[in-house]
Formats: sequence, structure tokens, C-alpha cells
Amino acid sequence: MSGTSATAALRSIEAQWSARKSDALAEARTQAMQRFLALGLPTTRDESWRYTNLRALAARRFVAAPALDLDASAARGASWLADAAVMSCIVLLNGRPLLPCLDAPLDPALAVTALRDLSPGEALIHDGDDAAARGDDLGRWALLNTALFADGLLIRVAGAATKPLLIVHVGGGAGADDLAHPRVIIEAAAGSAATIIEHHVTAGGEPLFANSLTRIGLQRGARLDHYRVFSAAAAATNIDSLQIRLAADSHCREFTLALGGGLVRTEMEAMLAGAGAAVDSYALLVGHAARHVDCVNLAHHAAPHTRSAQTARAIASGTSRVVFNSKVVVAAGASQSESQQSCRGLLLSPQAEIDSRPQLEIHTDEVKCAHGATTGRLDKDMFFYLLSRGLDRATAQSLLVFAFLADVLTGMPLPAARTAIENNLIAQLPDSQLLRSFR
Repeated sequence: MSGTSATAALRSIEAQWSARKSDALAEARTQAMQRFLALGLPTTRDESWRYTNLRALAARRFVAAPALDLDASAARGASWLADAAVMSCIVLLNGRPLLPCLDAPLDPALAVTALRDLSPGEALIHDGDDAAARGDDLGRWALLNTALFADGLLIRVAGAATKPLLIVHVGGGAGADDLAHPRVIIEAAAGSAATIIEHHVTAGGEPLFANSLTRIGLQRGARLDHYRVFSAAAAATNIDSLQIRLAADSHCREFTLALGGGLVRTEMEAMLAGAGAAVDSYALLVGHAARHVDCVNLAHHAAPHTRSAQTARAIASGTSRVVFNSKVVVAAGASQSESQQSCRGLLLSPQAEIDSRPQLEIHTDEVKCAHGATTGRLDKDMFFYLLSRGLDRATAQSLLVFAFLADVLTGMPLPAARTAIENNLIAQLPDSQLLRSFR
């Protein structure tokens, strides 16, 4: 890749690779890096990147994010989701975990290990990298994470966990060109259940570029509620890859919430590999000021009697742009599968933009698949009604916006997380103090 044709970003990434010390994962890392460099950075010519232009990012010269020197309690405090009374908390500083858990003890059904402490040949580190190595639009940044991650977490779920686990991803560095690769692997045993929240924030330094990867494996009958919440500083860049593999009769509820950051790109690949597997995906995408949010979901039905549902609610104000790009693939032999895609967008300013693109690719008969997408402005009749009841325009608008997002908010089964997310969302709307009184 070295040469005049390579972008500044690719040259700097290759330089990081060349300067890196070899380790026991050298073979897997080398394969991933070679594939990433061969593919290059995504462009708007790539199918899932047509709404997100990385030209400005390609011109930057990235450096490896340093180890962040931040007190553990201060790092935990950067998350407005942290509630020691109801959940355990682990902090990652630029992808490097601080163990053990802070404040509340870990639920007995969970076991957490730093990736640096695993045996070199342990399969869990490599498991699933072959999926990312396909090199399609969705696997590219996962390849780079595999090549350059410094550390991360392995979470094993062995039983029914009653206490949620919060993972606070703290990003901070010398500047926006610092590049970190947080990595989390979750393995849920047969019949197990857990709630795991990942919160991406900025603290202890300037906003940076975080290229995070979470890989989830659910064995037969496992249940997982997984949240990923993005509320980094306005100059931060988050590209997050989520890969989920579901065995027979397993179920994952996935909540993606983009509430901060400058450029936020989230990807989800769900492989429904066993009969009876199900995934419910909820996305709340908030465009504010000049923020760019791009959420891409792929649900692959590879077995019969599987089910997927994707629900997205997007709002855009200022000059922001929000994208929801969803696709369902039903493979040959995956009969009796069911899928539903729903995206509704709300524009709050003339300069804002929302793009939604639901897609279906069906290779078998006897399936139930539906999709729908709408984008518009506030309901004029409802707006007039609220004004006629004595509310001012800003308050009426905020109430309608909050009601519009209720499909995602009310689906959250964890009250502490839902309340914290509602508070953060309300703070971004006009008349936030008055809105709280209506809750």
C-alpha cells in the first residue's frame, strides 16, 4: 500500500503497523492488516458508505492513542449511566481495561478477563475474525481493530446474571488524530442471561478517533440485553463494529443510542445461525448541530424459524445528517423466518437531512418480511393542538419530539438506564427543565 496512491491516513496506519512489536497473535494480525490495506478506506462508492464521506478523515495522519493516565473513579464518573446501586462497572481507557470492577462487585454469573491475560492461542480471541475477513463494507474497520488492538475484555456469562454490567469506554488523547481500538468479546453459555451496557465518552484528554469492536456469541437458549451508547465530545469520531452470532433459541435485544460525538458510525452484523434464534434491534439516532450519524444493520437469517426486528427513530436538527441503512438477508433453507424493519425520521430544521434505506434479500419461500420508512416534520395538527392548550412553540415542539422517540425509550427493560438516557436526551431539547416536569 505504500506509495503516492495511498492516503495520508493509510500511510500513517501502515507506519503504526510497522512500528508495532510482534506478539503471539502476529499471524492473525498480519492477515487482518494486509486485507485492510488492500481494501483501503471506504468511499461513497461502497454500498453501505454512500451517505458517509470519509475524505476529511483520509487526509489525517493518525498516531496510536497512548495509555490514558486517569483516575479510575474519575473515569467512571465520566459516564452519566453509572449507578453503583444497580450495576457493576468496568472502565477501559483508550481500550485498556482497569480491573477489577469499581464500587459494586461483579455478578457471580459473570467472569471478566483482560485480553492481555489470555493464553496466546485461545480461540476466543480469533473466533469470528473470519467473518470480518470477508472484506465487505461492514468488515473493514473490524479488520483494523484485529490488527492493532492493544488490549480489551473477554466477558463470559455462565448463568443468569441479575446485576447489569456497565463498560465505560473512555477516550482521550493529545488530539483528534489519536487512534484507539477498544475491543470487547462476550461469550454467553447455553441458557444464560445478562445485561451489558457499553458507554463511549470523552475524558482525560482531547477527543480522539475510536475504532471499537464488540463480538457477541450466544449459545443455545442464551439471552442478552446489550446497549451501546455514544455520548463523546463534539469533535470525537466513533466507528463501532458489532458482530453477533446467535445459536438455536437464543435471543439478543440490542439498543444503539447515538447521543453525542461528531462522526458516529455504528455497524451491526447479526448472524441467526440456529433455528429459533431472534434479534430485536432498537436505534435512537440524534442529529444535533453538525453531527453526522450513520447506523448500518445487517440481519442474516441462516436457519429456519428465525426472527429479526429493527426499529429506528431518528431526529435531525441544525445542519446534522442521520442515516439508517438496514438490510435483511434470508438464506436458502431459512424458511418460516420473520423480519420487520421500521425507520421513522423527524426533521427539525431546513438544513438537516435524514436518509433511510431498508432492504430485503430473500432466497427461499414461506417467509414473512416487511419494511417501512418515513421522514417528515412535526405533525401540524398536533402542534396546533398543543399551542391551543397554552404551550409555547419551543415546549410544544420538544414534547412532540420526545413522544416521537418513545418507541425506542419505552422498549428499554432497565429503568436506571432508561431514565439516564431520557435525561441526556431531554438536555439536548429546548425547554429541558419544563420537559422533565412532564415525565
